Amino acid sequence: MSKERDDIVCNILTRSEGDIALVLASLANTKRLRLLASLLKGSQTFAALQKVAGLRKTALAHHLRLLLKAGILEHISKGRYILSADGLEFARVVCEVYAGSKRRKELEVVKRADYIQKVHTKQKEPKVKEFEVRIVKLEPMRVASARVISGAPENDAWEKMRSWAEPKGLLEDLKAHPVYGFNNPNPSPGRKEYGYEFWIRVDPDVEPEGDIKIKEFKGGHYAVTTCRLKEELESEFFQREGYLESWKKLVDWVKTSKYQYGHHQGLEKAHDPNASEEELVLDLYCPIQE
Repeated sequence: MSKERDDIVCNILTRSEGDIALVLASLANTKRLRLLASLLKGSQTFAALQKVAGLRKTALAHHLRLLLKAGILEHISKGRYILSADGLEFARVVCEVYAGSKRRKELEVVKRADYIQKVHTKQKEPKVKEFEVRIVKLEPMRVASARVISGAPENDAWEKMRSWAEPKGLLEDLKAHPVYGFNNPNPSPGRKEYGYEFWIRVDPDVEPEGDIKIKEFKGGHYAVTTCRLKEELESEFFQREGYLESWKKLVDWVKTSKYQYGHHQGLEKAHDPNASEEELVLDLYCPIQE
């Protein structure tokens, strides 16, 4: 009986692999899973879902479009959504399988062990060192670029990049496809809007698509330091000057070092691009040359 069932599963996977991949991809996101959890309670308005997910309107609209396309949600009236019958069944099946899985049990054991160790050793969260500079060489690379000018261009540009890169699986391996960002143009006094541009390394066969441009980065040497964005944004320096103090320290370090300021692009690289502002850790890349 098991062999017969496996044959049926194999047949379905083979014949419907594209659609199954679409449905699974629509569920493979923490924000969208949070939306599903909320919709299990009943229909929700766009405004209510925006509060649940903590997303901007454009970002939420992107996530809802993916869920609608996969048949997980239904748009029952203007600005109101509900789980489809298929969506409800998928949510139940996935959770039931995960609840009884070996993986979940192993993770629970690890969590308990970590908690016990933390309680008994009074471990604290790892801290970013006060100020430390390292020299890094970035090799030439082909990058996809997303740029936005707005009052909050970092968020808007990232949503544009994520909506393009996520379905292609590029965000699943950040070592192979690292993400960098930078102001373009920089903020200026008296102007609320400025620009931000994201790059992600891509393979040679990737072509431009819509607002996503393809660029060739020549590489170069950098002086790099690490900072926590939340601490920087809450500092007196940022409130007074309007930019990160770690950038000033890094540029000042270059001025007193054996290096000169380089002409290639300065960059910022998040340890986890999807982290919240509260948890975001940035590597700052100041271009240098001997």
